[in-house]
Parts: sequence; structure tokens; C-alpha cells
Amino acid sequence: MFWTKFRVTPVFVIIFFLVLFVGCSSEELEKQDEIAEKITLSEEEQVVRQVEANLGITAAEEYDIQIIYKYINPDTLRDALILVNRKSHAFKRAKNNDTESFFEKTGYTAPHNHVFVKLGGVKNIISTMAVGSNVKYPLEPTFIELTSKAHQDFYVDYRVRNSMHRNYYTVRNNSLYLTFSCPVFDSIGAEVPKVYDIQHPISSVRIARDIALYDGEILDYNPDEIEDVNYYTPKEIVGTKDLFVYFIFDDRSMKYITPMSSKQEE
Repeated sequence: MFWTKFRVTPVFVIIFFLVLFVGCSSEELEKQDEIAEKITLSEEEQVVRQVEANLGITAAEEYDIQIIYKYINPDTLRDALILVNRKSHAFKRAKNNDTESFFEKTGYTAPHNHVFVKLGGVKNIISTMAVGSNVKYPLEPTFIELTSKAHQDFYVDYRVRNSMHRNYYTVRNNSLYLTFSCPVFDSIGAEVPKVYDIQHPISSVRIARDIALYDGEILDYNPDEIEDVNYYTPKEIVGTKDLFVYFIFDDRSMKYITPMSSKQEE
């Protein structure tokens, strides 16, 4: 048997690793980059990166982002509700389009308040349609156990001129759903504004809570004392016994719908 001695020189080692590196596929290099990014970036930094990529936000843009940690879906991993307000972008866009006067007349309403959710253990954030609202008024979130005891739903309040509205959201199967939208009050500045007392009664026949809107009144309301109707905040809304409309949750459409007969189920 014939043996040949082979000496491994430093030059050979360098060439060997260069060939190995070049031989790596682009997919493998991307995976290495992802791993490196996860090591160097914090959880919040990863969320910010994804939000900016989703909305096309440049490094020069000033915007507000709020990250609220909560257990939203049934697993034991911590999730996050992310609210983004792009007020500066909205004003810059109105100026560039020469629509500043119209923008002011609409109460600075534009689709630049955004809602995202980052589920624990899931790589990408999930989102839904932007909230068309007063960009000077960031979304106000509230968590609530509504459509299921295993899920944490939430709603956001937002302003449109002299009114306040509310959007309800739930998460199912890594998707974010807008389940319901309704006014909280309207026609602020009028002698008698339209006001609703929003309640979430427990149903005896359904897992999800219902949503009931009762006619309401604003405590100590005086239109003569209001400086700006677009930013008025009631001290307190008092409900009456007059039911305006009643909704139940339909898990097939992931929407709150008006029942055919609510009296028997209230």
C-alpha cells in the first residue's frame, strides 16, 4: 500500500475556508444574518424595524410608537400591542399636496394612526387597516376580556373632529380582526350632543360578551365653556335605561352583529 504524506499549510487553510464561504448559498447567509440580528437587536428594536418596514418609515421621519406588553392569545408567551402615530408625516404630506386648509377643516383626520400586534414566539408583526382619525390625538387603548376567556381583546378610542369613536379588536390564528366600531359621543358643541353609554353584558347563552349601546348624557356638559370641540373630553358619561342598539359576536365572520331578537337574550 502506498501512502503519500500531505502537509497542511496556513495558505491551504485560508483557501479551504474561502471556498467553504463562497460555497454557502444565499439562503444560508440570510439565515446567518437573521441570527446575528436577533443577537444584536433587542425585542423592541426588532419590533421597531418591522413597523418601519411595514409603513415605509424612513430614518428621517419623526413618529411616536407605543409598545404595551400583555398576554393576548392563549399561550404563555408575552405578546405586545403596538400603536403608531405618524402626525409629522400627515402634516408634511398635506403641505406637499397643498391641502393644509382642507386638512385643518377635517380636524386633521387622516389614516396615520396604526395598530399592530406582535405575538410571542411569532417572527412577524400582524396588522389591520389604519385608523382614520385626528393625527393630533394618539389612539387610547384599553384591554378587555370580551370574545373569549382564553383571549385578551382590546379597543382603541380615537377622535374624528368633534366626536370620539371606538374600535374593538381580537386576535385569532395569528390574524388581527376589527370586530366592531361605534361612536362614543358626537356633535360636541351642540346644545344636546349625541352620547352613548357602552356596556358589555354577559350572555347566558354565548361565550362572548355582548355589546350594548344605551343613550347617555355627559355630566356637567356646557357648550359655552368648550374651547375646542375637537379635543373636548367629558368628565363623565352617565347612562340611561334607554337601549339604542344591541350586538352579539359572530365567530364565523369575527364581527359583532345586530341580533334578530335581542329582548329575549339581554
